[in-house]
Amino acid sequence: MIGYFKSPFGYIAYTYQDNLITKMSFMDDRPTEMVYDDLINDALKRYFNGTLKHFDFVYDISSFTPFQQEVFKALMQIPYGVTKSYKDIAEAIHRPKAYRAVGQACKKNPIGIMIPCHRVIGSDHALTGYSGKDYIHLKEKLLQHESEFKDI
Repeated sequence: MIGYFKSPFGYIAYTYQDNLITKMSFMDDRPTEMVYDDLINDALKRYFNGTLKHFDFVYDISSFTPFQQEVFKALMQIPYGVTKSYKDIAEAIHRPKAYRAVGQACKKNPIGIMIPCHRVIGSDHALTGYSGKDYIHLKEKLLQHESEFKDI
């Protein structure tokens, strides 16, 4: 099933089956109908109002390579409001020279926000990535949002 959530930064589409989330991303257009899952929308609502810092859903990442799965699991360990570099993630998965491959895995992240690739930045603290340069403003907004609620 496909559901939608209206966030402060635009509409989010997600695909789920029996609370198993397989995809989540921002949309360029408004959905024609607002179908949603109460649990997922409630979690997103709490995330955007600053009261949810960690998502407890089950994600289906089984179709990705073992390396990509390692990266996604490492991303889920980055605390709310904290950033790590691609190199930090490569070191965390015991592949210190694979920081470019980490970046490529982040690009393929199927479940944005919940698997927080927006918390990964360049070693020089530059905002890079997040589904390409056209969406870097979303990464910036998500990081700003988390910084506002980090200590609450």
